[in-house]
Amino acid sequence: MLTGVTLLSVMVEEGSCIVCLSPAIQKCSGCQLVHYCSKDHQKEHWKQHKHQCSPARVKEDPKFGRYLEATREMKAGDIVMKERPLITGPAQVTPPVCLGCYKLLEDGQTLSCEKCGWPFCSEECTKKEEHTPECFYTQQRGDKVHITNFGIPHPNYQCITVLRCLYQRDHNEKLWSKLQGLQSHCEDRKGTEKWNNDKKMIADFIWKFFKLDGTFNEDEIMRCCGILQINGHEVPLMEPEYLAVFDRISMVEHNCRANCNKSFTSDGQIILCAGSPISPGSHISVCYTDPLWGTEARRHHLADSKFFECTCERCSDVTECGTMYSSVKCKKKDCRGYLLPETFILPILHKTKNPNPETRNLDNKFWVCNSCKDAVSDAIIQQLLQDIGKELSVMPKGDADCCERFINHCSSYLHPSHYYMTDVSLALAQMIGQEQGLAKVSDDRLLLKTQLCRKIADLLETLAPAETRLRGTLLFELHAAVAESGRRKALTDGPMVMLGFVSESRKILMESAMLLRHEPPELPEGQISQQARINLIQMDELIRNLSGALPSPL
Repeated sequence: MLTGVTLLSVMVEEGSCIVCLSPAIQKCSGCQLVHYCSKDHQKEHWKQHKHQCSPARVKEDPKFGRYLEATREMKAGDIVMKERPLITGPAQVTPPVCLGCYKLLEDGQTLSCEKCGWPFCSEECTKKEEHTPECFYTQQRGDKVHITNFGIPHPNYQCITVLRCLYQRDHNEKLWSKLQGLQSHCEDRKGTEKWNNDKKMIADFIWKFFKLDGTFNEDEIMRCCGILQINGHEVPLMEPEYLAVFDRISMVEHNCRANCNKSFTSDGQIILCAGSPISPGSHISVCYTDPLWGTEARRHHLADSKFFECTCERCSDVTECGTMYSSVKCKKKDCRGYLLPETFILPILHKTKNPNPETRNLDNKFWVCNSCKDAVSDAIIQQLLQDIGKELSVMPKGDADCCERFINHCSSYLHPSHYYMTDVSLALAQMIGQEQGLAKVSDDRLLLKTQLCRKIADLLETLAPAETRLRGTLLFELHAAVAESGRRKALTDGPMVMLGFVSESRKILMESAMLLRHEPPELPEGQISQQARINLIQMDELIRNLSGALPSPL
């Protein structure tokens, strides 16, 4: 016999109004999951439904666990969901910050919570709900906190965000349940250096400093540490960044060539946006690591920090969508081919559990040329990459000439799109004209900036289409370079030649503005977005003036 709840869910799935259970064919246009018989019932239900409405639903399978699946077609730039955090708090390693707004505190410019003594930036922040847990446990211990060292990492702050999670067990059952539903990877973390450090610096501190040894056990504390480590998002709205844990966003799976990106609103909500078109039934994904790293580095980082070995389509394809992003030049005489291993998908030894971090499980691995089929041992390739990495690490920052020399030198060893080449090319593209302005750079450097911006933007579109912040920033740089090229061309060929350049520049700028439109003004990308909108108005005016000066057709 069906219960009332089960009967309701069956009737709704068959196309019944969620409000009155009458037959209904109209669906919520946002999520495509809920039916309504009338607009009145949709309006009536919206107050409740708006918190769950998104074009993605929670699914589950043995391989992925819980994940999000698209319920309708989405275009690049569409917002998949926006969500407020379950928990926020300072990063584990941080100088003293305000526990209300996470602003960096300076000696002599703080005031203390009158109840517990923790320092804040303002009286308003002492009254924020976020501060309740540590205030409660500090009062309970009987002695106020006295922070005297500022500007350097302070050990007392390592436990704050964990303590805020633990507090929910006895004060907010619903929130505690949501937190406990998140992955912690406790079994994988046990015995690692990070586990042992958390046990000493967080668990022991909570027991001794707050006198909570009889309140929370080791499993509860270490599970909360894992939940924060695996699911925590660094929110870059402040300096230093603070930590936030979200509910549904935590179900979004990883992919090195993700279809979504995340950003934040000014008030700390997370926004998940489609970075490329998404079809119904597709898995919603973001990249948990740096998509501009090579495959080996990405997979090792994910294994060490997130405790899984990535086998996504990008990691499984040694050419990385045809970009040859990790390939090395074949050194056999008269060969123009490139070397790659047969696969990057090999078991990874967790360095955190291995006393020898240099140990590799790549015995008998060879890199084979795609042209002459010559094979080179992995040891030789790794030594080459290590040497180039050392060269890169000691290269002076902000020196465009050094960047050019690096690119010219390493072009003899690496594919033009190799991750080391891309890293330096990106830095050089952003460096040209940064200090003195584009009007003062040479024609050769201006052309180089234009070429690099185009090349890297195209590479990103193929390799990491969801990296809209970087691509949008690059396109903003490109639009300026194209406009400057047009200005110089007009000096020799007349002002009318400039119209084509300005029109192209405007098109590039429009794409940049679209890619960055969800970025908050607190971030550099948000500031570029604001400037892009100003520039568009100015360019429209310039195009009108140039078009008006054209000879009238006969």
